[in-house]
Amino acid sequence: RLGLYRIPQLCAHHIHGEAICINAGTAAYFMCEHLIKAPGLTAETLNKVYQLYFSCLRGGHAGQALDIHGLDYLMPQAVESGDSSLLEERSLAIHMLKTAVPAGTLARMGALVGGGSNEQVEAVGRYFESVGLAFQIMDDVLNLRGLYFGRADKKMDEKKKMKTLGEDIMAGKVTMPVAKAMSRMSKEAREKLWNTVKAKPQDAETVNAVIADLESVGAIDACVEQANKLVEDAWDKLDAAVPDSFSKMMLRSFGWFVVRR
Repeated sequence: RLGLYRIPQLCAHHIHGEAICINAGTAAYFMCEHLIKAPGLTAETLNKVYQLYFSCLRGGHAGQALDIHGLDYLMPQAVESGDSSLLEERSLAIHMLKTAVPAGTLARMGALVGGGSNEQVEAVGRYFESVGLAFQIMDDVLNLRGLYFGRADKKMDEKKKMKTLGEDIMAGKVTMPVAKAMSRMSKEAREKLWNTVKAKPQDAETVNAVIADLESVGAIDACVEQANKLVEDAWDKLDAAVPDSFSKMMLRSFGWFVVRR
């Protein structure tokens, strides 16, 4: 929804219609053909690229399907027990399939076509998977804290904010902060939180109260810590496998950007 110079713009489907945009997105699947025309690739390498690419598509669509289904079915158990482990695990699985697998798979394709060793291909792929997971976790965080790129952005009025705070709460969606809160709250507080979220509140006062509750128990901070750890652990492995270069520095910067927006 952000255009050039960070000016909010309408999404493409609002301008061109859903049918055209869905068709354009589907057509983009076949852009991979340009990559596999890279000169000098052996038949073995091409086959690996094909396998990776279709794994990417399968993973992305499976993740999107699970995300559409949602995690509501796990909430009664989490509310009753205060155990958030399964809820967090399933949330990570959705993030993995929806974002991390496509990112990691495409990164492996690039490293493979670029002539990387097996160790390097895997290290680059794992790094992008971790960045993908961190991106989705931080997206949940930014939905509650707001998206800013600098101090000037924080001075913008409500109408110009880059994210409407609490959109996920208004949609009744179970996100990672909500999942983590289940193991950090009393049963009464868990019941109140879930009853409020599943009611899909639309008023700012109720939404802000939910955000305040998530902040007070440390659920949002725990998400930030998890995202940072994912990126840092994966970077350590990539750093050891890939020689220093400007491109490597850009990969490092991208990881920082994802978790420090």
